Amino acid sequence: MATPPHLSPKLVVGVGSVALALVAAWATMATSGYPTNHALRSWPAVLVRRLRRELPRGDHLTAAWAAIAIWSVLVSGLHFGGVYYDVYTVLPWWDLLTHAMGGLGVAALLGVTFRGPTLRSPFWVVPAVLAIGAGFEVYEFVFKTFWHHWTLGFYVVDTIIDLVVNTSGAGLFAVAATLYRRRSAVDERGSVGARSD
Repeated sequence: MATPPHLSPKLVVGVGSVALALVAAWATMATSGYPTNHALRSWPAVLVRRLRRELPRGDHLTAAWAAIAIWSVLVSGLHFGGVYYDVYTVLPWWDLLTHAMGGLGVAALLGVTFRGPTLRSPFWVVPAVLAIGAGFEVYEFVFKTFWHHWTLGFYVVDTIIDLVVNTSGAGLFAVAATLYRRRSAVDERGSVGARSD
């Protein structure tokens, strides 16, 4: 009788992903900018409150939420379309694309939900996305079957690449947020100088 895939040496991916999710969650909470005034379990409620308050405003915040929603639909369409039409096996880079876009989207969602801390120090979203990505790898290990026929080496490499690409998307968001903060600070100093003249 064959060993079930979950109890094979591939278990190292599931256990490793759990351990990485926990370490990355700890690193997130220890990183400057982490929204300490909100408990982790309250994040969904914070998101819903922000959406209720900011969507009807019709300003740049409404546009940011709309952009995140459109991005989410696009990433979901690319992923589920890729699964349905078997694009993942035909175009190996498709997986990289969807993971990078997903990491960027999750980072944007976190960053806009917790704008104040993120504008002060946006790099907290990088380990947060790593923790979420590792959690998703645990979900795939437990509930999906596509990896059952993979070798242990291929599965480990695929998981590491997925996590690196997710985190790279988050890093791109953090860099963009840093540049936005610097540009806003320069614009603000310029407008203060113009008013004092």
